[in-house]
Amino acid sequence: MITGHLERAVVELIKRNPQLKIVAVGGSVGKTSTKMAIATVLTQKYRVLVHEGNYNSELGLPLSLFNLETPDNITDIGAWLHRLKEVKAALREPYPYDVAVLELGIDHVGDMDKFMAYLKPDIGIVTAIAPEHMEYFADLSLVADEEFKLDQGSASVVLNLGDERLVERRDKLGTTPVTTYGKGGEIDWSGRDVIAIGKEKIKVTSHVLGDHSRLALLAAAAVATRLGLSSEEIKGGIDQFVPVSGRMQTLKGRDGVVIIDDSYNSSPEAALAALKTLDTTAKGRRIALLGQMNELGSYSQEAHEEVGKAAAKLDLLLTLGNNANAYLGPAAIKAGLDKAKVHPFTSPYDAGEWLSKAIKKGDTVLVKGSQNGVFAEEAIKPLLADPTDSRKLVRQSPEWLARKAKQFGVRLEA
Repeated sequence: MITGHLERAVVELIKRNPQLKIVAVGGSVGKTSTKMAIATVLTQKYRVLVHEGNYNSELGLPLSLFNLETPDNITDIGAWLHRLKEVKAALREPYPYDVAVLELGIDHVGDMDKFMAYLKPDIGIVTAIAPEHMEYFADLSLVADEEFKLDQGSASVVLNLGDERLVERRDKLGTTPVTTYGKGGEIDWSGRDVIAIGKEKIKVTSHVLGDHSRLALLAAAAVATRLGLSSEEIKGGIDQFVPVSGRMQTLKGRDGVVIIDDSYNSSPEAALAALKTLDTTAKGRRIALLGQMNELGSYSQEAHEEVGKAAAKLDLLLTLGNNANAYLGPAAIKAGLDKAKVHPFTSPYDAGEWLSKAIKKGDTVLVKGSQNGVFAEEAIKPLLADPTDSRKLVRQSPEWLARKAKQFGVRLEA
């Protein structure tokens, strides 16, 4: 019932504000970084609504358009009735945004249909197709079909040419206008920190780490061209964009250690990309703390072993969580990594304390893992040069800290 009320409110909002442009971001990896990069660039010209958090669910997404959050207790009917009153009040006011940049998340077959039943995005973008929530999808083809419904339901599309599963479905778009990005696309890199938009070259300052992170900047430039931004505006936005917390964010560790904080979440494709970035950017020892990757269903063992094989080049590997310990670490050893360099943990707090004693000047440490039950970000705290940088980590609200402390039996500091 609540969902229906919210969806009808969104339809009414769009009807009352025909000037509002909707940019919708889906995909298996990189949604939040891409969303925030797009929003950062578009603010050079427009008033942009965007939320850094994952307001990408059936309830969260409609509320985000009204700048509202889901109640703390989602079963509290009184709180929901209050939210609906706030939504109705917002509909009576002039809408203060020109563009809304939204993130759409799916868990099951049919989830995208629910969004597209009331949204008609002006621009749809699917970042990539990779294993996600595989306990609910029989194979990646079904993931691709579900995500591609966003492109099919949008007035125009921004397409990542680097993803074969997206490209092979392009014919299904018919006459829908398409802007391509990535290798061979209309928007691509032309040398380091130079974006080519057609024949035009724009020199930008990129603050992101890794080729997979740079794709978010190309996507932002592609959306910006569709919405009429100038080269100067595109450059201004990209120059301002910095990594989102927990997504390939660089932090200063003790004794000159470099920390690559990619702890928000993990999937096979993202973990492999992060390891590649560590391999190509580290100047000293390459160390990785790799946490379990959740929600992979029957693909879990194969996925962890694939990442473990790629981790065999490391100087030191810490695994965190049952599946990482059972499959990822042993696969790295089988692929050639000395067993003495592999250390399994079940608690991020224990892993962080152990690693804080093992790091040396010049090391680069990658930290990555899924969120629920893993929480690899807590392993970063003992490594930080400035303890106050813990505020830059993900999931640091009192509620999250209490949840993590309870799970791992840790006493919170007063």
